[in-house]
Amino acid sequence: MNYKRLLLGAVTASVVLFVGEIAFILIMGKMLMAARSAAGLPEIAPNALLSIFELLLTGTLLVWLYASIRAKYGPGLATALRAGVFGWIAVVLLSTIHMIGENLGFPPSLLLLVAVVIFPVFLTSAAAGGWVYRE
Repeated sequence: MNYKRLLLGAVTASVVLFVGEIAFILIMGKMLMAARSAAGLPEIAPNALLSIFELLLTGTLLVWLYASIRAKYGPGLATALRAGVFGWIAVVLLSTIHMIGENLGFPPSLLLLVAVVIFPVFLTSAAAGGWVYRE
């Protein structure tokens, strides 16, 4: 595994995730804030450093997955998309299922909508990170 290219791919994937999350907030932000308010949850006080760390870890996971399965599926977009799907399942879908099960006050339909809307962001991020990664 080429760790230098893994790091470059992870940063690239993280930047794409960041841009995707900004778009996500612009599209769904008001709806999510209304749901938080209806659930009686406090306003969000974002922690920039923690958010950056989370994006870097997620980007690293996606590119590491791509690099790990590349030997079996070959380099390219199809392999990157496989990594994106698996990363989305591991990060988003499992946490969505957990949040629905814990009944935190959000409607399950809203949580599933969030998961679906963020799906293309994961695919695009994995594709960008995979494009940068080389053995």
